[in-house]
Amino acid sequence: MCGLAGHNSTKQKTFAHAAILAQLAHRGPDAQAHWGEEGIALYHSRLSIIDTDERANQPFQDHSGRYVLVFNGEIYNFQQLKAGLSYPWQTQSDTEVLLALLIQKGAEALSLLEGMFALAFYDRQEQSLLLARDRFGKKPLYVHHGEHSLSFASEVRVLMRMHPYLNRVSTQQVSNWLFWQTIPGGTLLEGIEELAPGSYACVKAGQLLSQGSYVPENPYAGISVSRDEALKEVKNKVTAAVEKRLVSDVPFAAFLSGGVDSSIITAIAGQRLGKDLHTFTVSFDESDFSEHHIAAEVAKRYQSQHHEIRLNPQDFLDLLPEGLAATDHPSGDGLNTYVVSKHTQAAGFKMALSGIGGDEWFLGYPYFRRMSDWQKRSWLSKGARLQSFLPFDKRKGMEIASAVSKFGGNAYAFQRLLFDQTSIEDLFHLDKPTLFPSAEKGPFSQAVYSQQEWQYYTQPVLLRDSDQYSMAVGLELRAPFMDADLVDYALALSDDLKLGTRPKDLLISAFASELPRSVYDRQKQGFTLPWEHWIKNELRGFCQSRIMNFSDRLDTPDLLPEWNRFLQGKSKISWSRWWSVVALEDWMERNSIDVIS
Repeated sequence: MCGLAGHNSTKQKTFAHAAILAQLAHRGPDAQAHWGEEGIALYHSRLSIIDTDERANQPFQDHSGRYVLVFNGEIYNFQQLKAGLSYPWQTQSDTEVLLALLIQKGAEALSLLEGMFALAFYDRQEQSLLLARDRFGKKPLYVHHGEHSLSFASEVRVLMRMHPYLNRVSTQQVSNWLFWQTIPGGTLLEGIEELAPGSYACVKAGQLLSQGSYVPENPYAGISVSRDEALKEVKNKVTAAVEKRLVSDVPFAAFLSGGVDSSIITAIAGQRLGKDLHTFTVSFDESDFSEHHIAAEVAKRYQSQHHEIRLNPQDFLDLLPEGLAATDHPSGDGLNTYVVSKHTQAAGFKMALSGIGGDEWFLGYPYFRRMSDWQKRSWLSKGARLQSFLPFDKRKGMEIASAVSKFGGNAYAFQRLLFDQTSIEDLFHLDKPTLFPSAEKGPFSQAVYSQQEWQYYTQPVLLRDSDQYSMAVGLELRAPFMDADLVDYALALSDDLKLGTRPKDLLISAFASELPRSVYDRQKQGFTLPWEHWIKNELRGFCQSRIMNFSDRLDTPDLLPEWNRFLQGKSKISWSRWWSVVALEDWMERNSIDVIS
């Protein structure tokens, strides 16, 4: 796990190498180095997980010196790939296996990789550069196209360091961000793009020569299995996914919230490791938000060494400045990940297992079932003219119904709206958002909804946050539920197999014998913090100052009165939306962002 950056152009550009490496250092505190020659510069900061020997440091070159690789992530099947390669090995690292595979197969090697990665592979003889990113976008790779040049990095802040003029955000992008709570497939910043998950790009002399996707068709498409067969296979594939991610040359831990997904991962890892497994959970004084007792029950059952992180409002307030400072791209979510990551790393661990993905592929969110109800309410779209006269919570329902009528299955993403169009225009005085799902009306199916959830929320919010907040403290997060084989199988299963009497029914049933009833026999809560109480009390001053600054920045006189109504319990705009505004403004202030029309 690491951070990387680079620049390719027709001529050598002078950068402050030490400054760029310093910007990456938190992602990989074990070693930092750069390599370059005319037209190319590569930077790498290493968090050593596999083969900690310094010979595995990067930038990594082959014996001839022709090929150079910088790589961020882990290749879980590197030992299997290595067995099929003839190469004069000098390390035990997955980096060298990846290098050898790319030398022999080029971009064709990408479809063989099981893992999470972003990479830059340079051929000095051909003066060609290959960029690639893992299928689910677990590892980031941001790109800036200049005049006869291309720069790339694991974080947007590194590109801003390389090119200080990349500090502008358009009001249209602010509108888009307030609509989606992210920028799906991109960034807020003018001139900085994101290499798409599951894709590659071939570059020469700073120019893009070709690009494409390497993701194969779903090998399970069209399968028909019984419920018993599905239960057996889901259990086998989840177990295999966890076991793949136990390969490490350093101590590691597991995040354990007390929910279904993290409990399943703990059960599998605990059966293999027992007392060698360490688990971490966050607890609160506010009992309605604390599931530490359930987490403790799971940890006891599988004999893990359990660590409870007790978090009160003052503790969180003390951590807030550094947590927000760790934010590479603005997010209204994810600071819980920063808290548990910081404590896990401080306890001496470099890697941890995370339950991200279980909800997405096994229908854990109530929205999945709710979509079928919205289909029946599409007549509400006929009342669209009345939306502006309704309170926010009512308008959102009508907007989703209208979207279902217009976009069909592609409307699932509208479940994740932060602010609706009317609020963006009336409350923030911004033009309506321009980012929408595909204009082509899509089919209704749970597999489509899962893919929409991944495209509009899981990848651009959850996975981005898990990376930026864990890597801020030098901790690698591995997510077994984001395993390609497991995901393909889950997507191929019929709706009637996945939809049961409760969220994630198929997954829970597959592991029912492994889990205490307390894990699944209660309402889904999720891994969150007691935000609303804190925002109205301990965090009130902090939030209000940012909201005032945001109002001044965009000239939005209606924002502060609505904020006061929220504090009085009279606003229909929830705490999560207010916190997102706070987080956005804090990010813009910290990074000296200019807003342009």
